[in-house]
Amino acid sequence: MKIINRLILIIISFVVLYSCEDFMDIHKKYIEDGEIIYSQKPDSVSFIAGKNRILFRGWMYNGVNVKNLNILWNNGSDSISVPVSFNTGMDSIEIMIPDMPEKSYTFDIYSIDNFGHKSLKVTDFGSSYGDFYASSLIDRRIKNVDLTDKSGIIEWFSAPEGLIYNEVRYERSDGEFSVKRVPDSIFTTVLTPRPASNTILEYRSLYIPERESVDTFYTDWVDYIDPFPATFLYDRSNWSIADFSDDKPSDGGGVATLIDDNLETYWHSQWGPDIPLPHWAIIDMESPKQIAYFDVYRRSGSTDTKTVQLFVSNNSDPDSEDWVEIGEGVYTSGNKLTIEATTDFAGRYLKIYLPDSNRAPFTAVAEIYVYGM
Repeated sequence: MKIINRLILIIISFVVLYSCEDFMDIHKKYIEDGEIIYSQKPDSVSFIAGKNRILFRGWMYNGVNVKNLNILWNNGSDSISVPVSFNTGMDSIEIMIPDMPEKSYTFDIYSIDNFGHKSLKVTDFGSSYGDFYASSLIDRRIKNVDLTDKSGIIEWFSAPEGLIYNEVRYERSDGEFSVKRVPDSIFTTVLTPRPASNTILEYRSLYIPERESVDTFYTDWVDYIDPFPATFLYDRSNWSIADFSDDKPSDGGGVATLIDDNLETYWHSQWGPDIPLPHWAIIDMESPKQIAYFDVYRRSGSTDTKTVQLFVSNNSDPDSEDWVEIGEGVYTSGNKLTIEATTDFAGRYLKIYLPDSNRAPFTAVAEIYVYGM
């Protein structure tokens, strides 16, 4: 039995020895000239899109011996070799590749160290953009433009994909020009200093072709189809009531509702006991205003208010002789009365004067809007 076991052991030893020789034969041709040594390959790479160019970003870990970085494309027919110097630990490099026709590319990247050893290749992808991409870009649409005495207002539709900004160019009320950049997430743009009345707004759109890009594409400047209005609505947020003849706060809210931007509230003349005509109120407009026209709304559903007379002055005394009549109108139907200004006199104080009524002595006015030019 012992003899048999020894024979089996001898046979197994010969088989193992023969197999090892065959295994070494497989590798002999690769190590005939010695062991292959590779340079340090890039740890990670990326290619950033640009306008007829592409930016390479590479990261190398402990690449202190790396001397050159080679980048190949178009199946190796085009390439660049860049001398590099990396620090210990993780280090990075950026290389701009110019003169890249507009298309997508496959890149192979490898390094060469100080001893002439090459690294294994790393493959990645990138794209260049140019005239074809630029020709596909459309401007973000504008919904409306408007004016107040303090600013211009632009309302936008949603931004197309890839748009990052809009730029607007406009003439200011002082005759100079301003350019403002508007992010794609903004739907209402306030322009200060205020644009000049009846002037044209120019705008263009800014795009990037990918989430990250080294270049921004601009559409051409175009004119918005409608100019800024020739007249504008004055901002009344800081206006106040300087004086008044009478009111009935429990009926409509009181005289301050003349400038509260709510047509459901109103200034009603005093009743119970009744106060005789005329009824009047003085509004402090903060500063002298050049006025084009007024929109005066009487109480909805009531035809009591008949004639509206308007005066301006730089003196708030209701009995002052400085009041200048600026317009008058009579309601015939409906609740809205537009009164054109009959003088270009600029006054700080506005007096609304109600001399008569369709149901004396009662009047009720909801709102007064003042427009400049």
